[in-house]
Amino acid sequence: MQRFTGSNQREAMGRVRAALGDDALILANRRTADGVEILAVLEEAPAAEPAPSRPTARPSASADATEQLLREVRDLRARLERAEAGPDSPPARLARRLAGAGFSDTLCDDLLAGWPREAAGGDADAWLHRQLARRLPAGEGLEQGGVLVLLGPAGIGKTSLALKLARRYGGRTRLWYEDEPAPAHQRAAEALGLSWRPLDLDRGSVFAGGGLAIVDTRGRGLRDPDLGAVLRRLGGNARPLLLLPAGAGRDALEETVAVYQGLARAAGAPLRDAVVARRDDGGPLGPLLDVALRRDLCLHFLSNGQNPEDLSPAHPETLVEDALASTAVAGAPARVGDRRWADRLLDQSRALDAATRLLREGVPAFRGLLDHGAADGLTTLAPEVMVHGAADAGLRLALDAAGLPLGPTRAEGDGGRLLPALPDAALWHRLGERHWLAAVRGNARVWRHSDRHTLADCQAEARPWDSRLLRHRGRAVQVRLRRLDVAAPLAGGGEAPLSARLCAWFGTVHDLDSGAVIGRRYWLAPHGQDRERTLSLLLASLSAEALPALERRARQALDEEGVAAPEAAGLLAALALRLDLDDGDWALDARGQLLALLGGRRRRKPETLLDGLLALLRARHSLRALGRDLAPTP
Repeated sequence: MQRFTGSNQREAMGRVRAALGDDALILANRRTADGVEILAVLEEAPAAEPAPSRPTARPSASADATEQLLREVRDLRARLERAEAGPDSPPARLARRLAGAGFSDTLCDDLLAGWPREAAGGDADAWLHRQLARRLPAGEGLEQGGVLVLLGPAGIGKTSLALKLARRYGGRTRLWYEDEPAPAHQRAAEALGLSWRPLDLDRGSVFAGGGLAIVDTRGRGLRDPDLGAVLRRLGGNARPLLLLPAGAGRDALEETVAVYQGLARAAGAPLRDAVVARRDDGGPLGPLLDVALRRDLCLHFLSNGQNPEDLSPAHPETLVEDALASTAVAGAPARVGDRRWADRLLDQSRALDAATRLLREGVPAFRGLLDHGAADGLTTLAPEVMVHGAADAGLRLALDAAGLPLGPTRAEGDGGRLLPALPDAALWHRLGERHWLAAVRGNARVWRHSDRHTLADCQAEARPWDSRLLRHRGRAVQVRLRRLDVAAPLAGGGEAPLSARLCAWFGTVHDLDSGAVIGRRYWLAPHGQDRERTLSLLLASLSAEALPALERRARQALDEEGVAAPEAAGLLAALALRLDLDDGDWALDARGQLLALLGGRRRRKPETLLDGLLALLRARHSLRALGRDLAPTP
């Protein structure tokens, strides 16, 4: 048996693999004051079987799977120990306190896995404060020269922070902007003896002059294709600084950090620094600290207002104390019959009503489903209509102008078409002037330079065309697109086969967090078709790949409950997908309500949101039945 240590889980596991190889058996692991400690031995292969040859390289995915397995085993052990100790044990009380402060189950399990049994008689709260403060990275190391790029959505306070940092560091600080600051901000800079300069993304002008250059970037949405433009142009010498709003929800913070870290990594300028913005607005700090801990972000300052002096250093002890101060420690679970049980029932009813209102307001097409059951389909057509299956398939999905699903519609409409294969000659003529896109496989054969090739073989000749950010199967991804002019024969052309000029599109899907390639897609579209319309179909095709499986899942759940409503299944599947894709405030709030309704640790993805919708409908049905039973008889 050997002991291995590291500053984090990944480093310790790397030392285990380096010493013992891939056959190491992990006996135990625990958190220490210096990081992580792992006990491992080399597992011997059975004598009756030949020892497998050890690969020369181990894929990173396998390492991630091993780390995930270790985490799950440790978390499960921590939960079992808390369950055995009872609801009044110190770990159980600390778990409730962390949950009440907004920390995730993942961080809670990770912290409490290191709970020392000998500390049971001591001060549990002091132990919790120490563990969080030791893990939370914080510092002021922004005064070093270089280019500091401020990142964050519009209105979060990047311009104000630029002035606060300039006032704090002074010296040869220079201010650059993408959008011209308001007159008040210009006067504030003049009061500091500084002036704003327009950013032309000329590397020489930004990096020249020494001192600290602060770049105030334009506020953009997470789906904006130009979100990382400044970082890409400035390159690895830039230092990104992300503003995170205090009081924001954990899901929103998690997605924001994941997107910006992925863009920064792709630009060669890793994102490790952050500032707590809008601290004067109040709200819990727990979700923000949770994301910072799990994403290895160093918090430097707290921005408390609009004035240049409203900036204070971020001290771990103070941040932890503020985060836990607003925690309401939950008591023993309420039992049926006491007052607290009735209060919880009323709270749940209010939560259901809030979720229902959000869904009604966000997608009016679903009002009939929420109120009366299965609807008859949409009565108005959206700009695009997706066709699943054959050309005469019964299920057609209407999309709104942003490419987000509205729900099934029975009408044909004049919108674009997403086809499951290259159309035959007859369908080609029926489509007429409509825009369409056909999803095909990489082994589909096309003509290129008078020779037949598979699309996969042609990809090397394709020209880069665009890159977009979107959600795909429950995760944030970057899609890199390429295009190539080709030709292909059309089936059903009679004795004289018809050949059509086409544009082949190639999509490489990259995980936004790790940058790894997680999929490749191939499409064919008519030659000369409007590229922007084709792009909208390409993105809609990727976003809605999960829809058929979601519909089957919804239909199965409804069948198990004796509800024969295929239209309702389609509506539920479309709504679950839209909730995952939509960045609007209504969708963010609705996701939080549905995930809270399910309880436990749930990750945002279409399948989980569908389960939440089904749970919402069941709960509403049960509460209605309860109301009828409790109603006074005439």
